[in-house]
Amino acid sequence: MNKNNINFQVHRTKEGTICEIVSGLLVLISLIISLVMLAENPEGAAAMLIQTVSIGFAIALILILVYHPTSFNIPDDSPAELFVTTIRFCRYVSVLMALMSLGITLSEFIGFNPTPVMAGFGILFAPLLCWYFHLYIKVKLSLVSTKN
Repeated sequence: MNKNNINFQVHRTKEGTICEIVSGLLVLISLIISLVMLAENPEGAAAMLIQTVSIGFAIALILILVYHPTSFNIPDDSPAELFVTTIRFCRYVSVLMALMSLGITLSEFIGFNPTPVMAGFGILFAPLLCWYFHLYIKVKLSLVSTKN
């Protein structure tokens, strides 16, 4: 874990609250569907329950770590804008992961192959990652230009 020296505090925002609520509701719906499947078919639905709980745990961890910016592996001399960008990225990833979990659970519940859901996650995640790296590089370049 990187112990950044920057004195950056994460405050609650509308965007952050919306991301947290949406992620929580999507995981909760996925959990309910998994439990319904478990009641109907215990053998086949156990994997869905494990998937939902695992992804839900990962989402909770991401959203908790957002409020502890010292956990980010960001260089000590980074501006606050880089922390804001990383926090926003983490929140968007949590919503996307919750959507993926719900999509996989729903496709299994209906009886479809979950591969298109996972492909859709990849298709949505790639531009999100590009957006993050674009902003990351933009901030880093502005930092280099101000030092010179």
